[in-house]
Amino acid sequence: MTTVFDALTAEPWAIQPDWLPRLAALAQRQGMEKDTAEAARVLREQTLAMAAGPSARRLEGARYAMVTAGGVAILPIFGPIFPRANLMTEMSGATSVAALQNDYRLALANADIGATLFLLDTPGGAVSGINAMADTIHAGRKHKPTVAFVAGAAASAGYWIASATSAIHMERTAMVGSIGVVAALPKQVEPGSDGSIAVEIVSSNAPNKRPDPTTEEGAATIRATLDAIEAQFIADVARGRATTPTRIKSDFGQGGVLVGRAAVEAGMADGIKSYDQVLAELTAQVSNKRRADALRK
Repeated sequence: MTTVFDALTAEPWAIQPDWLPRLAALAQRQGMEKDTAEAARVLREQTLAMAAGPSARRLEGARYAMVTAGGVAILPIFGPIFPRANLMTEMSGATSVAALQNDYRLALANADIGATLFLLDTPGGAVSGINAMADTIHAGRKHKPTVAFVAGAAASAGYWIASATSAIHMERTAMVGSIGVVAALPKQVEPGSDGSIAVEIVSSNAPNKRPDPTTEEGAATIRATLDAIEAQFIADVARGRATTPTRIKSDFGQGGVLVGRAAVEAGMADGIKSYDQVLAELTAQVSNKRRADALRK
């Protein structure tokens, strides 16, 4: 798990602040990994099966997606978001962006599927792959209705993805937002358990390769990178929500989250509805389109 722990501190994250310490602690756990991963997998499967309904089936070739009898693909985004599937995603009940993107593309290509519903309860995750996922959804929603439903939270990278859909609906107590990027960088200041301190010496022409986060200059270098990623985050949200980056910065929580009605009033979501209501509306859309297509033939 050392590699996974290193990964947590090696790239920027679009995630709620209390989740990085949780993931770091999980990465350092020893033993029971297989049992934990299996329990998380079973729980995810049970949750998704209940959401999709008893007549739903697994979308062929998909990692997560289920298809309802009414022709709606349900794609869950649960737990922390990682670029690719790994032991960490299994142990923490997390979501792989690579698998999610593949599932969505399969749903778009499947003639039996008329709409897609992203079901979210996530604190966010790593930023790698999120911009590409948002691009895929923004393009795909022009071909098939693509809607997001927030059951618990669509925070940070989760909201980045949700904002690319054609509409966001949420529970009254659900949360959206946390727009921003964070980096957790370790700095060893005392000897380790073996009594040694690792010292890094950077080559002469690469002073920014290992910026010291405890110095003003080093923090500024790191922040410049985070700001560049945040700018893309904000641009994608502005595109998806049909507004401006200036409004995103002023009205969309300023790094915090908004709950239910407040999020709708700010323009971060489109309505307060139940999951069953959203699914029923999408199913009706699919049915009406099929009926209209049949009449035209």
